[in-house]
Order: sequence, then structure tokens, then C-alpha cells
Amino acid sequence: MDTIHINLGNDSYDITIDSGLIRRAGPSIAKLTGAGKAAIITEDGIDRLYGMDLVKSLEAAGLRTQMIVVPSSEKSRSLAIVNRVYGALVDFGLSSDDVLIALGGRIVGDVTGFAAATYHRGIQYIQFPTSVLSQIGSAIGGKITLDIAAGKNLVGTFYQPKAVYIDPGMAKTLPRQYLHNGLGEAVKLGCVADKDLFELFEKANSDMELLRVLPEIIRRCVTIKAHFVEIDPMDQGPRRLLDFGHTIGGAIEKCYRYNDDKITHGEATAIGMYMVTKRAELLGLTQEGTTARLEYVLKSLSLPTSTKISPDILAAALEKDKKIKAGAIDLALLKHIGEGYLKHISVDELKKYVR
Repeated sequence: MDTIHINLGNDSYDITIDSGLIRRAGPSIAKLTGAGKAAIITEDGIDRLYGMDLVKSLEAAGLRTQMIVVPSSEKSRSLAIVNRVYGALVDFGLSSDDVLIALGGRIVGDVTGFAAATYHRGIQYIQFPTSVLSQIGSAIGGKITLDIAAGKNLVGTFYQPKAVYIDPGMAKTLPRQYLHNGLGEAVKLGCVADKDLFELFEKANSDMELLRVLPEIIRRCVTIKAHFVEIDPMDQGPRRLLDFGHTIGGAIEKCYRYNDDKITHGEATAIGMYMVTKRAELLGLTQEGTTARLEYVLKSLSLPTSTKISPDILAAALEKDKKIKAGAIDLALLKHIGEGYLKHISVDELKKYVR
């Protein structure tokens, strides 16, 4: 078992990583929170796979539990779904001393975090991510966003969990595409902060080999994420290095209207990483040979490195990035594998990265 501590003063918490946690986390959660009741927010499918294991563990530890299931869809990241959750919490009689638990991926984590931040003006919550993407990414750091009719990720807050529990064994039940999507996030973290992590992917010959070293992959990723959350909890400076690939990737997702059936977040980010690195290497901003190494690893995970979207359309989408300030943006680039940096560039220069 690995425990990684995030030091944020009064908002500090531990991230626990161990296989089989889903069946034995109850006593730890009960002791940590002091709650009498626990409301588990989960999603279609995950409720059947893991919901009852967690319920049994919590109830054996003396907590009364209620499971609230939301649709497994990007459309669930909405105020309408959060309002439904509020109603279920009131019906359950959840008080300000009780606890919410997010059991699922990024969607469930955002819905639970937002509900926790606002129900009774803020109650404690636990992140129990079930996908690799959420285990090494969205469940850590307290950044919560919802979508509204006017656009994506326009409503949100920062609200840190009481703890994060990660069970690497859950990856074995993921469809291959979603396993690879999550591992693409790990590749990104290796690119910007840990060459040894990146080299694990270069050396792996199969999914079976990656699953064997997955606990180490997760531990390394969580350590990186914890470091950046500690030094930049509000995501205003160095933490933006973790947006490597996201600027172009987000524009690609926007062009496809965030339709996961056409392109997933992980796939779009993979394309973004490749395109930005290829351009930076041509400009002498990234060590020669980096693009080829990145391309090899992404293709080994069946992740794309190109898009059919025309450069003009993609460039127009880039102009709408919400992180652009005064006609410029801090773009995450690589010096070489294992070390990233932020480069302040104009929007006009940014558009050249997709041409």
C-alpha cells in the first residue's frame, strides 16, 4: 500500500493506493470522517461492478448508506443532475456532519465535488475514482467543473476532498479504449515531469505488461500531481504545465462538440501532445528526437496523432481558449522527455502549431 500526502494546510489529505481497497475502505472512511451516514454517488455500470462492495464495507463500519446513480454521460455534468442529487440527499437526511463519496470517473467526481461544496454550504467528501484517467488526474486537486447551456466547464470551484482512495485493480474491468485513454494521461505526466515514467511505456510490450506495472505508474503520476497541486492549488501558475496537449486537444474536442463517440478526451489530448511537440521540435524549442519517441508510445497505446479537422477550423477553435489573456497564452512545451516548461506566446503564434 502507498500513501501520498498533499500538504495544503487545513485542506491537506492523503491519497491511498492499494488493490482491493473497494472492499475494505469502510473502517478508514468511518474513522476519518466521523460520519453517521454516507451517500455514494456513482454511475450506470459502476454501481453494479463496485457499488455493493463499498456499501458492505461502509455498513460493516457502522455507516448508514445510500447509493445515488447518475447516467454515465457527459450530459450528467450539469446543474440539473446536481439538483437531483440535492433532492436525494435531503430525502436521505444527510446532515452537514456526514459524507459524500464519489465512486466513478471524472463525471461523477465533478458532480459529487460540486454537490459537496454547496450542500449545507459545504460538507466533506471522498474521491474513489474507478477509471485510470480519473485516478491519476481529475480526482486529485479539488478542481471541479460543470457544463451549462452557454458552454463547457463554465461553472465550477476548487474544493478539496477529505481523502482519495485508488484501487489499481479496477483497471482490469475497463474496456481497452478507456484503459489506453487513461494511460495516455500518464504518458503526458511522464513527458513533463518524469522520464522514468515515460520509459515504462517505451519498454512495455503489451497491455498485460502495463497492467503489471500499473501500481507503479499510478504512484508516479499521483506523486507528480500532488506536487503541482501543493505549489499551485488554484491552478494559476506552474500547475498549468499539466495542460500539455490540452490546448490543441480542447480545440479538437470543441470541433467535435465534445462527442465521445467521435473522439474522447484522451484521444484529443494525444493529438494535442503530438502536434505541439512536432512544431516545437521544428522550431528548436524541444530536443531533437522527442517527437519520434512520443509518437512511438502513443501509437503503442492505439492513440491517434493526427486529426481530419482542417487547420483553419482548428485555428479558429484555438482562438476561443478560455486561458488566452490579452491575446496571449502560456503554452506547455517539452524541453525533452521528462521536463516541460511554459512558453508565453501570442495567439497568432499558437495557431501555427496546427498548420
